[in-house]
Amino acid sequence: MLRRAASLMILWVFLCAAASAETFATTVTVDAAAAGKPISPYIYGINQGDAGQLTQVTARAMRQGGNRWTAYNWETNFSNAGSDWHHSSDTYLSSSLKPAAAVTQFVKNADRAGIGYRLATLQLAGYVAGDSLGNVEESETAPSDRFYPVEITGGGDGTAMPDRTDHKVYLEEFVRYLVNQTGGAAAEGGIQAYSLDNEPALWAYTHARVHPEKTGIRELAERSAAVAKMVKEVDPKAEVFGPALYGYTAFDHLAENPDDRWETLKREKGYRWYLDCYLDDMRRAGEEAGVRLLDVLDIHYYSESARVGAEDRVQAVRTLYEKGFRENSWIGQWCQENLPLLPTVRESIDKWYPGTKLAISEYNYGGDDSPSGAIAQAETLGCFADQEVYFAALWGGSRYIYAGLNLYTNFDGEGSAFGDTLLPAAAEDVSVVSAYAARDAARPGRITVMLTNKQVNDEAAVTLDLAGADAAPGAIRAYYVGRLGPELRPLELVEIAGGDVLVTLPPYCAAMVEILLDAE
Repeated sequence: MLRRAASLMILWVFLCAAASAETFATTVTVDAAAAGKPISPYIYGINQGDAGQLTQVTARAMRQGGNRWTAYNWETNFSNAGSDWHHSSDTYLSSSLKPAAAVTQFVKNADRAGIGYRLATLQLAGYVAGDSLGNVEESETAPSDRFYPVEITGGGDGTAMPDRTDHKVYLEEFVRYLVNQTGGAAAEGGIQAYSLDNEPALWAYTHARVHPEKTGIRELAERSAAVAKMVKEVDPKAEVFGPALYGYTAFDHLAENPDDRWETLKREKGYRWYLDCYLDDMRRAGEEAGVRLLDVLDIHYYSESARVGAEDRVQAVRTLYEKGFRENSWIGQWCQENLPLLPTVRESIDKWYPGTKLAISEYNYGGDDSPSGAIAQAETLGCFADQEVYFAALWGGSRYIYAGLNLYTNFDGEGSAFGDTLLPAAAEDVSVVSAYAARDAARPGRITVMLTNKQVNDEAAVTLDLAGADAAPGAIRAYYVGRLGPELRPLELVEIAGGDVLVTLPPYCAAMVEILLDAE
């Protein structure tokens, strides 16, 4: 056995020496003896989850959100596109005459795909579509006959058809109706969580016919608390997500002028940025109500530097976790005081509303048609696991981006997945090779390692050092996605040498390595 290991090591050294001078040789150290930390399965989520999408990607959670849902009328299924499409009120979400059909269909799609965690959206902007007659002109801005006002409480008990003649829509009745239709958060087929609308800082732009004024801090706090309180009364086990902010500017000051009232409030309260204020507002409202009103702080994140191009895309995730990294964007240039982003958000939670979970319910690094998309997606999910994100949902995506997600959830096409307990994994230079490792709580002898090679033209020779493992590697296999196309393919260039695993990563790829220790 020792002679074979020595021969393999000599072969490995020879191959490395014979390879291109540009081959990057590196060691990734996995602390196989660490207790690790649990990974939330809900970070492997997607938005909308229509039937076609669910044939291409294996997900563990689904969100029903986005601009279309801000003015969704559950009684009729009418919705308004806002600035996405001529402020059109129509039946885009569902043409069914059955109440809440757009939502119940979403639940059915999740059921068929075996996705047990569902996040639906509630309407906080004040008005919803009152008809399906198409474009809404500026002169028809709410309040007008084109929109119905939203009441937070009241209405029927959700067991019968809603009153479609009163020209009002009740959120309490909406939630009661969904509980009656699906069984509620505790039921296998229910809705587990509700989002307090979508991107409120942008309502004056995306939904100028519904909410033409900039969203105020007090306004959002009061509506969020009132709707959350209602949800907790109707379905106590349902989780509440909020405020689904669109990006860094909203994290910083919502939609208020940073040189005006917000700066005064910030100084008086000692807030670092608006996220502190929102958490504080929801904490105090919950204490007054006698129940936690915010279970999950929800933000959206679309990388600014990933839009620059593929070279920046494969580095962009580092803004979320790496201190001192400066991405190629205005955020990298001007916002270092709040970077890396996710540790800063976690500090806000710990200070202003401890125990609140974290969600990133919209994100996308781009690169549908490039291996850079798979690399960025793979590193993003590893980062989410490491930063203890509770829920995440990819917005859009296809091809290479889906491959990056499927590497975690179904890398062999037969349901094999990344482990459920994150292990410390140290890569020597994450600008070239990044790494995340995990084991299964039920199968401690199984270790999975996600690796990326960010080099466009050169291989990476990676030595996986399983430090502290109580047994040597007994069997290995690997799958990857790279320049040959967005399909997941077996990676043959993997070897065992003593207690190490040797992996040759093709240029520009993301790979999943599965290791079974001899004890397994």
